[in-house]
Amino acid sequence: MMNNVTSLRQVSFCADLDEPVLQALAAIAIPLEHPAGTTLQLEDDPAEAMYVVARGRVKISRISASGREQVLNSIGPGGHFNTVPMFDGGPCPANAEALSDVTLLALPRAALLGVVEAHPALARALLREFTGRLRHLVDLVDTLALHTVQGRLAGLLLEQAETAARGEPVPPLTQADMAARLGTVREMVGRTLKSFEALGLIKLERGAIAVLDREGLAKQCEL
Repeated sequence: MMNNVTSLRQVSFCADLDEPVLQALAAIAIPLEHPAGTTLQLEDDPAEAMYVVARGRVKISRISASGREQVLNSIGPGGHFNTVPMFDGGPCPANAEALSDVTLLALPRAALLGVVEAHPALARALLREFTGRLRHLVDLVDTLALHTVQGRLAGLLLEQAETAARGEPVPPLTQADMAARLGTVREMVGRTLKSFEALGLIKLERGAIAVLDREGLAKQCEL
């Protein structure tokens, strides 16, 4: 259980919870391990549990009837998914795939609701978490609707560069991955990357992207 407690301490809504609440959550947590590439859940599957990512990274996405993918989030250690259906009783709202080997903590719905009812502090913490998720989705809509592909791609490249500069692991993204994150197609990403290289903003070499001009990319974000 102590390992479960350690993993739960990384979760944003658990940061200010008292030890008894963390222990109650840890007691219902079921560790699960999956290799990279595993489909963890599909949109509209019955929602049996909420999942905390203890190790690795998970991609959350929706796929249209035509097969086009839109990545909603990439979740690392301390993140969680499938939270909303724990409270509205609906199905899984999105697909989840292991981008790397992952260790998850499954919090079964009935047991989780029992802990929430017994500990109002957890309910308040989750409410704050939901408001943060709502803001994230509003920002995503703003990005997709109000910015060009060039602006969205520049923002993604800057985000990746800033993450690397902080010493955090940066999962490599293919052009298809970028397209799924940005709500466009791979060919558009490829053309835009080449135009950024021609402008001296980045350098493309052997599948890697080196940012040469952060200020120039920041200006592209405004497009």
